[in-house]
Amino acid sequence: MAQLELNKDDQIASGVQRAIFRHPFDKTKLVKVLKSADEMPQRSNFNGRMDQLLPSTRLRQVRKEYQEYLRLMLKTEGREARIPISHMMGFVSTNLGLGCLTESVTEADGTLGKTLGELARSGSLKDEDLDLLNDAVSRIYRLNIRASDMNPKNFVLGHRWQGTALGPRECVLVDGFGDIHAIPIRSLSNWTNRLGLDDSCARLARSAKLRWDKTNRAFTRRKES
Repeated sequence: MAQLELNKDDQIASGVQRAIFRHPFDKTKLVKVLKSADEMPQRSNFNGRMDQLLPSTRLRQVRKEYQEYLRLMLKTEGREARIPISHMMGFVSTNLGLGCLTESVTEADGTLGKTLGELARSGSLKDEDLDLLNDAVSRIYRLNIRASDMNPKNFVLGHRWQGTALGPRECVLVDGFGDIHAIPIRSLSNWTNRLGLDDSCARLARSAKLRWDKTNRAFTRRKES
């Protein structure tokens, strides 16, 4: 298999475990490149300690992410036309390390979609954006997706490619799915997962300066004091 050549200037984001790049010749895809052990930031929390003591644990997030994606696709047998998480398309060797291919979420003009965090910080989160977030979250609950890191930067609003054209505008969880916790409680049952989702949504609301209605499982705007 030929190696995919990535340009460091095409990097669009960086997380603890991976750096994200535009695909060099396919505008519908992104490449998430696993960082080498010496590139990862030093963290003093439990996960950081585990990375230091057992370097192989840094692969756990990638493995759990793929397991959840496969579980969802096999569960729905492809009947869900719009799953609320990004589609994953396998691994590829790159000049910068092991890459994971995933779909890109863009605006109609081809620019990358904004994250929920970006929209919240700039005060440009529209009512229709909030509706799209609630639609995505309702499908996460309905499909019992194990989403362990539902923070504002992991939700992106925009369009996904459907064949040769852009699909409808939507909100997509592009990272943070999979039961990545040391003790995989969310995987025990749908009930324990829903409890975890309730907690994740409450934390998401605080981070994005929204209000979480646990009864109706919906986000609303905070009332001005």
